[in-house]
Amino acid sequence: MSRRVIRLLVAALAVLATLVATGIGPAGAQEPPPPGPTDTVAPVPPPRASIVVDVETGEVITEANAREALPPASTTKILTALLARQHLDFEGEIGISGTAALAPPRRIGMQQGSSWGVRDLAYAMMLCSCNDAAWALGQAAGGGSMAGYAARSQALAESLGLADAPLLRDPAGLDDDRSVDGGNLLSARDLAIAGRAYLADPELAEIATAPGHEWVGGDGEPHTVRNLNAFLDAYPGAIGLKTGFTSRAGMTFVGAAERDGRTLLVVVLGSEAHYAHARELLDAGFMLAEVEATTGDTLPPVPGAGPAPTTTTTSTTTTSTAPEPASSDSDPATGPATPAADEETAAAPVRSTSSDAGLPAEVLWLVVGGVGVLVVVVVALFARERAMADTIDRRPAKPRRRDRRRGGS
Repeated sequence: MSRRVIRLLVAALAVLATLVATGIGPAGAQEPPPPGPTDTVAPVPPPRASIVVDVETGEVITEANAREALPPASTTKILTALLARQHLDFEGEIGISGTAALAPPRRIGMQQGSSWGVRDLAYAMMLCSCNDAAWALGQAAGGGSMAGYAARSQALAESLGLADAPLLRDPAGLDDDRSVDGGNLLSARDLAIAGRAYLADPELAEIATAPGHEWVGGDGEPHTVRNLNAFLDAYPGAIGLKTGFTSRAGMTFVGAAERDGRTLLVVVLGSEAHYAHARELLDAGFMLAEVEATTGDTLPPVPGAGPAPTTTTTSTTTTSTAPEPASSDSDPATGPATPAADEETAAAPVRSTSSDAGLPAEVLWLVVGGVGVLVVVVVALFARERAMADTIDRRPAKPRRRDRRRGGS
């Protein structure tokens, strides 16, 4: 086969492969066709529990199953941060126990016997959801043991007004066989109470919105953590707070946002699309708050912040949620404290049976047909050249002339 024919054949096949693989077609053919009547998108189920509250007044704007105690995953770390603020000096350091050093990933990688700054560990716990930081802070705030953490956390829960049988045993919110005594249970309403208390502390509120934190650790090495809460960039006015995920808890989220001088807090538990659910609940909450429509329930006042105003409206409203692509969380994940390795950045699942191919079927078949014709032409040229070569090979050889200069008979 001549080189020219080979080049034509290879080029034709390359064009065909590129078109099929990438879906690049003529101008105007890049967009998929609109969904047909048989295309369906499976709805994402609502979260197991949710609540939206006014941060300033404590009024509950809307709720669904908000009083059931459920696994909270890493949103537990809000309460661990509150306990650390109550019992530890944020400007001081704490020693790292063997238990904390062996916490399941995600973790910073601290060594037993080293000393680390309390503030730095609070950033690591809240921004990248580092479990060894949470265990270290929880143990230290509990007087040096996990049993002490559980006892003091229950006392903190009572002082805050948590009333739905809260169970707090693991400072990180783990709930599998690596957790402390099986993990925790918290209701959406109790998490809203804790979230309000967290935002009322300027020191903690600043941590929740920080894009990242850099410091030199107890190992003498520089460390950097980045905020894994994608909601901060995805929702206008977002100011926090904490994401979470375990297989048992599903996606969990405690978030807050400001709009027109009002701050609302949302809690989502047992979700398959926590950011999408939080967005819709907050949007509905801001509209309902504007017309002063609430459930009639008011959270207890934040200790030291004064009593909440009396609620005067009693209308009850619930909202529905719909699927939406979202970036969205674990306890635990492997590797050093970098956001790319954490399940808290996992996308909210959106399931679809419709096709997203780049080329409409009719255009694709037209292109394929054209390339097919080109292949046929190339093959025909090859066959013609081959036949000509065979004809040449069959011609009789011409007799050689005698060289008379050398003499002959």
